[in-house]
Amino acid sequence: MFVKKLLAFFMALCLAVSGGAASVIGSTDGQPIQATERTYRYDQDKLQLGVYCFQKDEHYHTLRQWFKDAGLNFAVCLMGQQLTDDDFTWLEDNGLGVFAPRSEYYRAIHRDAIWGIDFRDEPSSAAFPELAEGVKELYAEDENRFPLINLYPMYASSEQLGEEPLFPGNDSKIDGLNADSSKYRQHVNNYISTIDSNIISVDVYPLNIDIATGRLTTYEYWLRNLDILAEACRATGRDLWVITQAAGNSKEEDGGKRHCDTAEDQRWQDYVSLAFGAKAIVYGCYYHGWWDQSSHMIDNAGHRTLTYYAVKKVNKELSVFADEYGRYENHGAVLFNGSNPNAAGAKLPLVKIDKQYQPNVLTAAPVLCGCFTEKEGDGSAYVFANMYEPQTGKEAKFTATFPGAESLTLYRMGEVTEIKGDTLRLTLENREGVFVTVNGGAGPIC
Repeated sequence: MFVKKLLAFFMALCLAVSGGAASVIGSTDGQPIQATERTYRYDQDKLQLGVYCFQKDEHYHTLRQWFKDAGLNFAVCLMGQQLTDDDFTWLEDNGLGVFAPRSEYYRAIHRDAIWGIDFRDEPSSAAFPELAEGVKELYAEDENRFPLINLYPMYASSEQLGEEPLFPGNDSKIDGLNADSSKYRQHVNNYISTIDSNIISVDVYPLNIDIATGRLTTYEYWLRNLDILAEACRATGRDLWVITQAAGNSKEEDGGKRHCDTAEDQRWQDYVSLAFGAKAIVYGCYYHGWWDQSSHMIDNAGHRTLTYYAVKKVNKELSVFADEYGRYENHGAVLFNGSNPNAAGAKLPLVKIDKQYQPNVLTAAPVLCGCFTEKEGDGSAYVFANMYEPQTGKEAKFTATFPGAESLTLYRMGEVTEIKGDTLRLTLENREGVFVTVNGGAGPIC
């Protein structure tokens, strides 16, 4: 244990000296594949909102209406009874879609509501070559639907990732969490060097609770996990999809992952994901899944829970700028004051991004800033999130200046505010995030 800690210390020291995290690119001998550009059956130029785990049973007709009412666009991991022609017609009439299991996919592939196939969850690196062949076959059958592969998060062990452990004989998660994240970077680089897919999907569940004390904690590598995947997306022309925590464990299950039944918890996860350029947020879980059944958006009796209403509220806020957000491309994220002991998810530094994209921010608080530029045009946009630990309850005050801007558009909790001039002064509530566009010709600044 001492050797592991000593190694981690020196790795972290090297990162501190270099001023940034090691890149995922070049972590293996494989050459990253530039993803083939394809057109799918959903709008790829806007933020999409989905759910993981949707079981069809006697409650289905109510559940599908609540699904729509919650502002959701698609579902992954269908279970239970097969969807009928009427079900597919209803989805299509409402512009909604599903990523179906293999049997359902081939049975109903002619339906527009089939956006793709729920292809594989959390494969090891050893499975990538076979998956690559399967992906090619699926695209040969229909280029307009894609196979969704969901990767492990960074807290997986080397054995789960399919990488050689740092310490042979030890099935220890420290192998995935070593100070330069090398095993996880290798895993991701192996993926983008083997599989030609437009999406990198991951499930990261960052919100924890100490059952004995009730203390709220956050996964300390949360930001770095998203950072690694976002960098891989930027380098290979892929979109980042994030499955967030919309459920939790019960005390009887020894707890650990807390129930995320407040808008604050849902909002925080969403805006942190957006800061790294996420093009889809997928809530896990809707109805049935692997968590305490009472913590899902819909409980096992078919009733809406507090989690449902929290997701619905935040989705309504996100939908206000879902189209606008899609006009921009992400260049990475910067964490200001990440060394603050109360900064959530800041165990490892983030990869350095070009100074031209970074904003001029003054703050004493830990504030995450995602940096964007227009895909067509010279405008810029930013996502800001308060990164104080929830346990502290602290607000985050900051000032950001955008020289040359005539005005700013602030999207905050569903409200849109036009701010004249080039300066944004905000105090973010604990776990709050905002989206900001810069108007009037001001480009990225340093």
